[in-house]
Amino acid sequence: MVIIEICTKNDFKDPLGEQTLFSILESKIIDIKSVKYSPIYKLFDNNKLTNREINIISSELLTDNITEEYFINENINKYDTSINNFKSLIEVWYKHGVTDTVAESVVKAIDDLGIKKEIKVMRGDKYYLYGKISYSKLEYIATKLLVNTLIQDYKIII
Repeated sequence: MVIIEICTKNDFKDPLGEQTLFSILESKIIDIKSVKYSPIYKLFDNNKLTNREINIISSELLTDNITEEYFINENINKYDTSINNFKSLIEVWYKHGVTDTVAESVVKAIDDLGIKKEIKVMRGDKYYLYGKISYSKLEYIATKLLVNTLIQDYKIII
């Protein structure tokens, strides 16, 4: 399995992160100071993809190379995690059996790139939340603002 995370470069705005922060603040939760958003992709390839192919998929298909950068199989510590900038994480994925049209499109696009290997893709979202906040408020943010619990699962990491 290969995990690819796409992050907005520091010099650029993160519109989905800003939109998420706005929604949180509208919900009267003032503990969050900023939000960073990253789409993530899991590629199930039975170790058939080469490093070159993984980099082609990441750079030519999944990433806008001007405003974004990608990380492959890394524990992302892209954003400041100092004690004064405490970070929590909410990760969101579609439940097993739910159609993920973006993932299906990625599979087709990989084939269009000339990579003719059997690959399964899952697409998810990561929300990095900055500020000291209780688990119960994170649970509220996840279930009321970020996740459709009928079709999506989530994980909170503090």
